[in-house]
Amino acid sequence: MIKPTSWSSREESLLLLNAYIDDELDAASVLDVERRLGSDAALKAEHDRLRRLRSALASQVTRERASDDLRRRIAEIADPPGAVVVPLRSWFEARDGWRRLAMAAALAAFVAGTGTYSFLRQDPVSNDVAAIVSDHRRALLAATPYDIASSDRHTVKPWFDSKLALSPQVVDLAAWGFPLAGGRVEILDGKAVPVLVYQRRAHVISVVAVPHTGEHTAAPSRPETRDGYSVIRWRGRDFDYFAVSDVAESELSDFVARWRDAAIDH
Repeated sequence: MIKPTSWSSREESLLLLNAYIDDELDAASVLDVERRLGSDAALKAEHDRLRRLRSALASQVTRERASDDLRRRIAEIADPPGAVVVPLRSWFEARDGWRRLAMAAALAAFVAGTGTYSFLRQDPVSNDVAAIVSDHRRALLAATPYDIASSDRHTVKPWFDSKLALSPQVVDLAAWGFPLAGGRVEILDGKAVPVLVYQRRAHVISVVAVPHTGEHTAAPSRPETRDGYSVIRWRGRDFDYFAVSDVAESELSDFVARWRDAAIDH
């Protein structure tokens, strides 16, 4: 849901509140609602009332017990009249066969699950890249790919500070054909992170900034492709950056190089 440009009416506040309770808001709107709840006692009271109402309704939902007739019919299906009686020895042999098969299936599932878990645990960056590409695609499907529209870095950077109490470096690359279009907030690994939005002709470039500790920086990675989108990552001052777009890899590499050069100058 795209939030209104202001809290100009009580109707807008209540609409956003209901969407907030139903987990239908984008990340920036969630932050707006939570700040509003902290300063508006009446809205907070309505929020608490709706939460209590949902809990009360949930507590009144009871599970119905299957009728005796339904149980009887199920039993007849499981053990129909005239069923063939299997000799005891054959039954034990069949049971042992099924037991071995079940153990083999369980072992295969365990090995596959352990391998998948180990892969995911050992490659968190790959998981981040997949999530970042998914967020970028979702932003392209929205009415606008940003929560704030501005080509002025002095507007975008303070906006991030007000929303997240942190902001990445914001550089102006309009002279090189990559104008700043705005910014948005995304949720990555359960945390709100800033995203800078640039344009390249009709294409959108998202630069996701993930906070890190330490001053160590690292050169950009080689471009990798995920679902038709190119991704380049690098470590900057205070943030790990991920640039994602459907522009040609050479153009994205040029964008990253110019972005990093401009960031050094600021």
